[in-house]
Amino acid sequence: MTVHMFQGAGYDSNCYLVSGEHPVLVDAGTGMNHDRLLGRVRDVIGSSKARIVLTHRHFDHIGGAQRIAAALNAEVMMHPLDAVPVREGNSVDTSADIFGRTVEPMQVTDIADGEVIDTGDHILKILYTPGHSAGGICLHEESSGILISGDTVFADGVGRWDLPTGDVNALAVSIRRLNALHLVDLYPGHGPCAIGDASGRLRGALSYLGEY
Repeated sequence: MTVHMFQGAGYDSNCYLVSGEHPVLVDAGTGMNHDRLLGRVRDVIGSSKARIVLTHRHFDHIGGAQRIAAALNAEVMMHPLDAVPVREGNSVDTSADIFGRTVEPMQVTDIADGEVIDTGDHILKILYTPGHSAGGICLHEESSGILISGDTVFADGVGRWDLPTGDVNALAVSIRRLNALHLVDLYPGHGPCAIGDASGRLRGALSYLGEY
């Protein structure tokens, strides 16, 4: 799999572009660095039509999606439990208020656990992983062992659970689910990636959550 990482700048999440005839952009940052992200995406995909998958509802991942989608004529997809506040433009339930920002209502398409996205080169399976938020998801390619994890799990920890709809018990269940996979490379929503050591990082996350 070819994963192009666009490391978060400022408050932005990391964003990832998965290669193929029908490329997929995972997360879109806050929108505060729109021109930078759009330019880097266009450098990779040229005139190809991309789709956008949002791993969860929080502003640092969804704030830039509407402008990026308009620029790329792209469909935006996310889990229905996190789609509601995004469709409504709810600045509290998307945590935009924490950043001193508001969000406008945005049209998104529901995507559920087990659905498959084919980029033309790669097959990505949606994994429902609540805990950081009620509708958090990861994207997994079984053949390569790659996981794009949003804020469910990081190279050095787990997503916080004290924001709206967060739940530490659900997070532990989600990470146990991920730990049962044969993971190789971890691409998280913030911080560094864990290339070749994803399974070890998942075990560390489980050990940490064992304290709760």
